Amino acid sequence: MEGKATQRNLGIDALRCLGMLFIVCLHVLNQGGAGQASGAGAICLLPLKMLCNCGVNLYAVISGWVLVYGRFRPARLAELWLQVMFWNLTLALIGTVMEPGCMDGLWPRYCLPVTMKCLWYFSAYVGLYILTPLLNPGIRNLSVRQARAVALAVFLLFSVVTHLSYTLEREPWGIGAGYSVLWLLALYLLGACARQGKLDELLSPKTCFLLALGCMLLFCVLVGLLDRLGELPYFWKNQRKVLMYYTSPVFTVFALSMLLLFVRLQIPKGMRGLIRWLSPLTFGVYILHTHQVIWIQIQNRYKPLAALPALLAPLSVLAAGAGLLLLCAGFDWLRALLFRRIRLRQVLDAAFRKLKRLE
Repeated sequence: MEGKATQRNLGIDALRCLGMLFIVCLHVLNQGGAGQASGAGAICLLPLKMLCNCGVNLYAVISGWVLVYGRFRPARLAELWLQVMFWNLTLALIGTVMEPGCMDGLWPRYCLPVTMKCLWYFSAYVGLYILTPLLNPGIRNLSVRQARAVALAVFLLFSVVTHLSYTLEREPWGIGAGYSVLWLLALYLLGACARQGKLDELLSPKTCFLLALGCMLLFCVLVGLLDRLGELPYFWKNQRKVLMYYTSPVFTVFALSMLLLFVRLQIPKGMRGLIRWLSPLTFGVYILHTHQVIWIQIQNRYKPLAALPALLAPLSVLAAGAGLLLLCAGFDWLRALLFRRIRLRQVLDAAFRKLKRLE
């Protein structure tokens, strides 16, 4: 789908790049081992961990904001699927040659990425995308007041209620801590209703910034206290775990605040070229660095960063994440050149137009 406006919003593109940077840094911290710091280092990493856990939510609310006024394009979904298959098979073949056995038992999963849930976000996005022709007309017909009410209801039901339920070890909606099509649907509705409800006119950039900053501070204080308190009541005992779920209200408010902030952000001229180049490649970055062949190379590779001085550790993780992001983006840029050379998008558009005429 493409947005209503013909001119891209560079603020949204910048937020998309930032969201993918957070996702890559999250994997540097967890899979890479950089998050194993202790003492002062662990405290200094808390704000970065909060940001990194918001990457998926940022990506999803952007989809709602951008696509609600878009046109349903099955060819675009087919192109994304071919992009996934290109990297799945290319990296699998390279990995098998370089390290035989690394793909043992994984070939069916990588050949059927949606049905085998090879990439959970892609699988969930496919389920969400095919529902957008039903969702978008209804959202666009809402009044400003109705859209704001729906956004509030979505937040309360799917974020606040879910968070409380997880704390009590219950599962009310089948959201699965955020790794599901239902959670992407909730965030899509939140982003779409934020646009239809003109929340960017209701909340000033200063208010959005303060909300985002407040979410970060609240998260750090809560996690810091829960890490240092001794025996806790049942309710608070589970808070340390569920605060890290994508469904956390703190993460949800942060993502929406950042969306409303960046949609009005004026990007400096010196950064516009980089953002225009990088933004379309962010999905490729996700495919590449989470592939099994790359994933096993990342494992504990960044663990030495955890031993760095406390104030230096977050900056090092960001630098490592940015390096991995740009490296993967460079490879996906070559893939994009190949797709353009064979005019893949035009071929898919023509094929789906022919299918439509057969109806």
